[in-house]
Amino acid sequence: MKFNKKLAVAVSGAVLLMAGQIALADSTTDIVDALVSKAVLTEEEGKLITKGAQSKAKADEKAAEAKEFDFINSDAPFKYETKLAGHDADVQVYGVIDIGGAHANHSLPANKELPNNLYPYSGAKINPSVTSQTAWINGGLQDSRIGLKGGVSLFEAMDNKFKFIYQFEAGFNPLDMKLNNAAKTLAQNSGTGANSTLSADSSLNGEFFARQAWAGIDGGKLGKVSYGTQYNPFYEITGAYDPNGKADTFSPLGESGTVGGGGGVSENSRMKNSLKYANTFDAPMEGKVNIAGMYEFGNASGNVDHGYGVTGQVGYENATFGVQFAYDKFTDALKAGTATTVQGIDALGTISAGLYNTDATMLAAKWTPTEDIKVSGGWEWYKLKPSSDATLGYGSLFNQSVYGGVATSAFSAGQSQDNNVYWIGANYDFAKRVPMLAGLSASLGYYATKFDAKQLASGVSTNTQGDIDTWTFIADYKLNKRFDTYFAYTTNHFSGDKYPSASNYTNVDTVGAGVRMKF
Repeated sequence: MKFNKKLAVAVSGAVLLMAGQIALADSTTDIVDALVSKAVLTEEEGKLITKGAQSKAKADEKAAEAKEFDFINSDAPFKYETKLAGHDADVQVYGVIDIGGAHANHSLPANKELPNNLYPYSGAKINPSVTSQTAWINGGLQDSRIGLKGGVSLFEAMDNKFKFIYQFEAGFNPLDMKLNNAAKTLAQNSGTGANSTLSADSSLNGEFFARQAWAGIDGGKLGKVSYGTQYNPFYEITGAYDPNGKADTFSPLGESGTVGGGGGVSENSRMKNSLKYANTFDAPMEGKVNIAGMYEFGNASGNVDHGYGVTGQVGYENATFGVQFAYDKFTDALKAGTATTVQGIDALGTISAGLYNTDATMLAAKWTPTEDIKVSGGWEWYKLKPSSDATLGYGSLFNQSVYGGVATSAFSAGQSQDNNVYWIGANYDFAKRVPMLAGLSASLGYYATKFDAKQLASGVSTNTQGDIDTWTFIADYKLNKRFDTYFAYTTNHFSGDKYPSASNYTNVDTVGAGVRMKF
């Protein structure tokens, strides 16, 4: 009898310890209490087993929590699933930190307020402020950013699950922890501050969620509808079809919002107060057809009273081939610039504002003949025209004072300018054929930018026709899911009446390396 009692205690203890891995501690306690009441276990034995089961359950719970949070290997280490008023919900904090060092042979001093701190594609004037520059930079490959995105399941109808979705994203420089603020660089370089540093117009002008700020409804097969500050389809296409991944400091499509997303005006890379519909459909050859349409109320100022933008996109992609086409049309599009002192009133600390009407098209394709090679290229055309309103009053734009308080059409009646950008290149992943180099990839791209002469009411203007020929090479080594390191080189050759050699450097090169963390 004593043997059977010990056997019962041993078997009961083993079963309960295993149960502790999948059952709650109070359930284990109930079972032990029942065994004690039937005299199968003594009170002391019951306490011992309950304590062991509870300890095991707590240890397993902590181990599970530790296993779930794997910063290095998790696809989304800061994504959390929860319940909101009984509905399934998820929220994710994500971001990119990209810090590097770069050297340019001809450049104004770097400016940390810019999304990327060196702009070799913008060229360089011959003046005492332009020298060789070596600097720490933000955004060698990508502008650093932090964001919040997620969704809440709502209901099911017509075999579709409806979900509320949102995304908010801020761009910043980790070197000084300030938001991207291109408009501020223009104000710093106006009037008596001319040529003090690099400056540029951009769609990132000091607003906290300037990169993205939208919310909407995902209706499954019915598509997605969203409203807010959203990417122009041109921006998304260049990101996917640039052989150099739209590298912010080394690819023209990454450096310039004018050609890399805005269809002629950088501020239109992101469309404020925009309504978007997007959907995908199954297609032949195991592919997907994608469509999107957007309408922007107003212009980049955020004011809906003047201007509008409309864009459309259609494409097809499968594992081997992809093609995308998009069209843009904007009226009274705003383009910020440096201001020039007039009548002795210093323009330092202010900006100028030009107005344009624009039309643009983009066609891009990619081909992946093998797992390790991807070839991609594209063509963009955009036309700049007189704005619908000759002048618009703006006391300030992007939190910067507008010199004179007026935005003026950059083109007079009858004037226009056509511009074209072509690119082609390839990316190679070494992992398949050279296993010892797994994680290493290399890309090479050629970009041809052609500015036609500005058409006047009669004839053409001088100093407006020009060409930029760009070659960019990038080698990227992926250390793990979170970290990669890169080396990059770009060379830009400037020619034509727009870039006379007497006042412009004809070749501007930049070389750099950096480390990027994605989370």
